Formats: sequence, structure tokens, C-alpha cells
Amino acid sequence: MSLSATQEPWPPSEPVWIDVAGGSLPVWTAGAGPPVLLLHGISADHTEWDAVARGLARDHRVLVPDLLGRGASVVDASAGFSLADEVDRLAALLAASGARRPLVAGHSHGASLGLALAGRVELAGLVLASPVTPWTKRPRVLDLLRFPVVRRAVEPALRTCRRPLTRYILTRRVYGEHRPHVGQAVQRYAEPYADPSRARALLRMFRDWRPDELARLERPAGLRVAVVTGAADRRIVPADAVRWAERLGASCTVLPGAGHGVTEEEPARVEAVLRHVEQTTP
Repeated sequence: MSLSATQEPWPPSEPVWIDVAGGSLPVWTAGAGPPVLLLHGISADHTEWDAVARGLARDHRVLVPDLLGRGASVVDASAGFSLADEVDRLAALLAASGARRPLVAGHSHGASLGLALAGRVELAGLVLASPVTPWTKRPRVLDLLRFPVVRRAVEPALRTCRRPLTRYILTRRVYGEHRPHVGQAVQRYAEPYADPSRARALLRMFRDWRPDELARLERPAGLRVAVVTGAADRRIVPADAVRWAERLGASCTVLPGAGHGVTEEEPARVEAVLRHVEQTTP
């Protein structure tokens, strides 16, 4: 299969596989028209964008990957997950796809990747959904993950507890009033981490995750940027998202009742923000 435009409805039956440093990424792609790249959160997968992608695929070429170590991706033990590592892989994905000047939207950690990617390649616009900000707190306990012996000790427990842990995070930290079917979401997000290689990769992701790195990123001149966040977000303080939008010179939409999972809770509103950014880009 190739990453060429297709009229297959969303979601496509099969992904296209792209080899990158540290493994291989599956990329679900459908539709024809201007390219749109959608990036999921740190431990999620491409399905968090399904409802948004379905609408966009009517008149866009939509590309939605599972980032390395998540979902169905194939990850090597040597793979790193610094901001630079992740952006290198996205740049390779875009080069392989031939998608020039894409509109990019990222959710949570994916928003960080989108902003960093904007410093590497030319974008048509950028939407940051429930974005991690420079003021997002990194728990100090994550510093222990720099020790291989700690990661080896934690990995079996992570795999064993993946379902209740995922359910707790989704119900207590992610979804607001308009939550999707929680049981189905737990199945989608927890099952990949039954695989030891992905569980080990997830621990390396949290070892390398440093929100304060975002402080050195700036909006590229001329790039239209919009932030959309939920008023009931319990992971990223809405006031911080508004502050981040102001710092980036971006517009900001706060959705009443929505939590951190805005791409699943309010997909029509998120799609509308994406289309507005595209339509108002010079």
C-alpha cells in the first residue's frame, strides 16, 4: 500500500506502514484534498481522532498515525522518546507521505509534537487540542524511570494493572460530561500495553517526557495557530491552556462541559476549529 490519496471511507481497513528510526509506524489515511495530520496523546492511539477524521476525510487527505510505541506500532528496544526523537519520526513520516504544507492538529502531548514539528517543516496551520503547556507539572517520581532497574521492576505491574489504571485515568482525569463509552475506550487504550515491548516503551516515554522543554518553542512567523480546550479538563488546567494560547499569539476556544478528551467528547467542535484555521490562513 502507498500513502497516496484514496476515496476509502474512514476508518480505512488497513494502515500504511512507514519505517522510521526505532521501528515502524502504522498510518491510517483516507480522503483526497489538502493534507491533514492528526497526532494523538502520549499513551493513546490513532482512534482518539476517529470522529474528527471521519468528517475531515470528506474533503481532505487525512493521515493519522499510531506514534511509535503506541497502538499497533512496532518499536525497537533502542528507541528514544525525547521531543526531538518524536519530531524526527514525524518529519520522516511526512517525507514518505509526500504531504506538503499539511494542516496539523495534536492532542495533549501530540500538541507539543505539532508545535515542535512547526519549527521543522512548513505547515498550513496548527491546532493544539487540550495541549500540554510549559507549566504542566511533571511528577518527580518519573525521575526514577531513568534507572533501568526501576523500569524492569515496574513493567510487569504496568501490564498486569493496565485495565484498571486506564479506566481510572479515563474516568477521573480525561473525560468530562460528554464521555464516550468508557468500556470501549479502556479496551482500545489498555490492550496494546499487554505487549512487553510497548509497556517498556511507555516507561521510556515518561522518562523522556519533559513539558518544560516547551518554553523554548515559539510559533513560527505567519503560522495560524488555535488552541481548543475543555472547561472541565482535570489534566491540563484550562487557565494554563489559555495562557499558552496568549503566549503563542493563538486564538483559544474553551468548550463547556468537556474534559481533557476533547477530540472524542466534542469532535464536531474540534473539526470546526480546524476548518476555521484552514480558512483563515493567508
